[in-house]
Amino acid sequence: MLDIHQNHFELFDLTAGYAINLDQLDSHYRKLQSEVHPDRFAAASAAEKLRSMQLATHVNEAYQTLKSPIARARYLLHLNGVDTQEET
Repeated sequence: MLDIHQNHFELFDLTAGYAINLDQLDSHYRKLQSEVHPDRFAAASAAEKLRSMQLATHVNEAYQTLKSPIARARYLLHLNGVDTQEET
């Protein structure tokens, strides 16, 4: 079951690490998007629509993070408690 609190690697059933299987990432992304895309919930309740939007956003953000080598490295550092202090 899709959980908004899963880390990005768990979400796509990937081992946490810099080297990832991009084909697996793409495949899982398409599968998850087909399950949670807001268009599938057009006739649903307001709560279900909101949940779908939250899940779709989470899936999109996680995908973009893992797809980019630099963002993936930053995310791995974050998971391991390293603050890259990019705001400063």
